[in-house]
Amino acid sequence: MNIQVPVGMSHCTLVAIGAFGDSPVQMTCPNCHHAVVTKVEFTSGVLTYLFCGGLFFCGFVLGCCLIPFCFDRLKDVKHTCPSCKTVLAVYKRL
Repeated sequence: MNIQVPVGMSHCTLVAIGAFGDSPVQMTCPNCHHAVVTKVEFTSGVLTYLFCGGLFFCGFVLGCCLIPFCFDRLKDVKHTCPSCKTVLAVYKRL
C-alpha cells in the first residue's frame, strides 16, 4: 500500500492516512475545514500497465491486453474534497 500526500498538508491530517483506499473517506478537509466525504477518481497506474504488458506477452495481442484498464481494482485512487476540489491523497496500488 503506497499513499502519496500532497505537499501542503499539515501534520494533524497525516494521522488518518491509513484510512485512504478504494472507497470514499469521511474527514475534515485541511484546506476549507468542512466535514466532507472524499470524492474518488480512478486513474491508470503502474499496476494497470504491468497487467496490460503481462497479458500482451502471454499472447493476448488482439485488444485483450487492454482488459486491465476496465477494472477499478487495478487502478490508482485519487481522493479530492468535493467542496474546494483539493487533492487530499492518492492511493497507489504499486
